[in-house]
Amino acid sequence: MDKLKLLYVDDEEVNLSNFKMAMKRHFTVITASSAQTALDSFSEHNDIALVVADQRMPGKEGTELLAEIRTLYPDTVRLMLTAYSDPADIMAAINKGEVYHYLTKPWQEDILLAILNKAAEKYRLTQENRALLQQLSEKNEALKQELQTSRQLKDSLLRRDLILAAVNDTSQKIISSTEWRKFTEPLIARMGLVMAVSRVHVYSLQKDSFEKLSVHQEFEWVSEAANENDCETLAQSFTFEDIHLERWLALLQKGENIVENTEDLPPQEAALFKALHIHSIVWTPIMVNGKCRGFLSLEDCSTPRTWPDLEIAAIKTGASLIAEAMHREEMNFELVSKHAQLAHAGRLTAIGEMAKGMAHEINLPMSIVSLGADELHQYFTKNDTKSDHGKKAKDMISQIGKVMRIIEHMRVFSTLSKENVSDINLYWTVKSALSFFREQFRIFLIQLHEETTESVPFITSDNQKIEQILVNLLANARYAVIKKSEEIKNFPMQVWVRLYEDELSDAIMRKINTITPRKGLTAALVLEVEDNGIGMSEETKRRCIEPFFTTKPAGEGTGLGLSVSNALIKELGFNLEIESALGEGSLFRITIPTYEEYPVILENNEIHFTT
Repeated sequence: MDKLKLLYVDDEEVNLSNFKMAMKRHFTVITASSAQTALDSFSEHNDIALVVADQRMPGKEGTELLAEIRTLYPDTVRLMLTAYSDPADIMAAINKGEVYHYLTKPWQEDILLAILNKAAEKYRLTQENRALLQQLSEKNEALKQELQTSRQLKDSLLRRDLILAAVNDTSQKIISSTEWRKFTEPLIARMGLVMAVSRVHVYSLQKDSFEKLSVHQEFEWVSEAANENDCETLAQSFTFEDIHLERWLALLQKGENIVENTEDLPPQEAALFKALHIHSIVWTPIMVNGKCRGFLSLEDCSTPRTWPDLEIAAIKTGASLIAEAMHREEMNFELVSKHAQLAHAGRLTAIGEMAKGMAHEINLPMSIVSLGADELHQYFTKNDTKSDHGKKAKDMISQIGKVMRIIEHMRVFSTLSKENVSDINLYWTVKSALSFFREQFRIFLIQLHEETTESVPFITSDNQKIEQILVNLLANARYAVIKKSEEIKNFPMQVWVRLYEDELSDAIMRKINTITPRKGLTAALVLEVEDNGIGMSEETKRRCIEPFFTTKPAGEGTGLGLSVSNALIKELGFNLEIESALGEGSLFRITIPTYEEYPVILENNEIHFTT
């Protein structure tokens, strides 16, 4: 057993030496010649077990020293050793210093050693009791933590089971109905109540015409306590760049949960949520076919909190159910869209067959009329040059040719495309598409502005699909300006069609950066259809390319025109932008990349080849 440390304090050196010689075999003896030196010894040795002090010393007496040691180091056992037996000194030592024993000089070694051993035993018992109390305290604390953990686990299990029950109830309803949206609000309300949070949101991620991701709030549940905590939410629509949460977007796209307390966030992110009075937040991604289509958000505005894995797993199950519902809705839309497109294609094929029959039936009589008109033209040209009948006959020939060309164009356009890819000049594609509308625009007093040029690069693409896109856009433009003219008397209806070549600026490159990269990118063609019609709200502009979405009255539209056009634009590798404001018209801009492998261009009706 290690020897205990014993401090002996006496102002006489001989006493110090004799004491140390007598006791060094039994204790580690430390000596001090004054009260201050004794106190300093505790700074060097924090484990002094016994102190034996002389009563009569210069400066501070033994009783005062022991009283101070009692205050500073209460576990140290204190003894008084003096040559005087003054009762006052004895009482002072007992009352002030609470000494263990009072010894008189001269001391006898065996008696002194026996007393010191008993004092040492008292010190050891005190230390053992303290250690036992510490162990007991630690065990009590550990037990308390275990009980708390057990309660938390029990609460987490209960919350998990309640959320899973809500998910199970909702899943049964979703399985039996495609109208999943009306079941989502009750689901997130139950989740919010079970989790005791301030708010629950469902956000969707959507790409704009620049392929930039934006966030839109789809559903919201707010607790009664949220207003008491001045809890605010994010805007109904925002981008991750706008609120400096690009890091969060990257995590969501990886399918990772975001579980954060505001106080633990980086300064810029923390400032955002502190301004909204949100203390703790969970974002769980809504993954559809491996892609993040949105996220489920739970916000606590009352206090920071710990989110157990069991609860996060249950929240993730809820997000998975919403993801499955979204996927089923998309599949249903796609299926209905395919059926509608097949029906539409069937009608076009039927029209094509009718056009063939019409062409066959009309060609013969129109040819006879054309021959008669030609003979009239020749007759009056030779025999009556002053008469205007020759000019009228020539106009008849021109109009007959126009009728036959329109019928043939209608037949070709309404025939299903068979991936007829070729080198084309879009100038003539635009002219061909406009042939369907010129007369209609004239009749309805719609002013058509053609800002096109033949001097554009050839592209290799499907001419019929591009023409179909243009026809759909022009039909929408016609509808938009006519509707506005019904609201505003003498409204000047106008439609612009533009075709021009644009330089490869950074803005253009951003527009086509989602197209499969190909070597030799040289320029970009821009095809625009603009109108000054009724325009679109932000919601309509966002949803106008969805299948079957339409703002037209029943019977006036199917909601497939822009959806089909958008699908064709993506299929051809082009980029679509939509600019519109309610009451101010719309602009549809198609950006088309051109490449070195398409070297043919047309300038002044001459074909040139670039090297």
